[in-house]
Amino acid sequence: MTARRLQILDAAAELLGEKGYARTSVDDIIERAGLSGKSHFYHYFKSKEELGYEVIGRQFDLMADRGATVLRDESLAPLDRLAGFIDSVVALQAENGGKGGSPFGTLSAEMADKDERFRLRIAQVFRGWSAQIQALLDEAHDQLTDDADPQRLARFIVATLEGATQMARLKRDPTVLSGIALDLKRFISTNQRRTETA
Repeated sequence: MTARRLQILDAAAELLGEKGYARTSVDDIIERAGLSGKSHFYHYFKSKEELGYEVIGRQFDLMADRGATVLRDESLAPLDRLAGFIDSVVALQAENGGKGGSPFGTLSAEMADKDERFRLRIAQVFRGWSAQIQALLDEAHDQLTDDADPQRLARFIVATLEGATQMARLKRDPTVLSGIALDLKRFISTNQRRTETA
């Protein structure tokens, strides 16, 4: 992928997180990406819709790459990796000052009922995110209570983080996410087996 194409994708991701899909125009993307005109844009993308699909995939890949460093660190116990992953989501939001938000949530709320291709692509992203976390919880099965359901718990974690990210974006306050992340980690701990103390 060329540097210019990545530049357009990153500019579009920022705008979609800030303004949403419908309120973001091709002209907005051209200006944010520093392109010389529409012909430049259409050289890389056939349409705004095609760009939107690629933004979703790229943002998920970036999040997965960043999170994977923590999630795959086998020097840490699985639940410690999960806590580190949650912290990485909080850190990412803090870096942009609570202004960017997640393009997944923005696009899912705005486009799922209007465009089936967007709905399917976003659903695929959330399934992938949930599957990564479920795999970690499956690895930690001996640390979880008997009634803990890794699949349901993974979906809950994803839904909580995504909702908290959207709240932080709306309030333009990254501390919203950090507070919810702390509560989420406390909730996860209620699904852990209690260790016997001497």
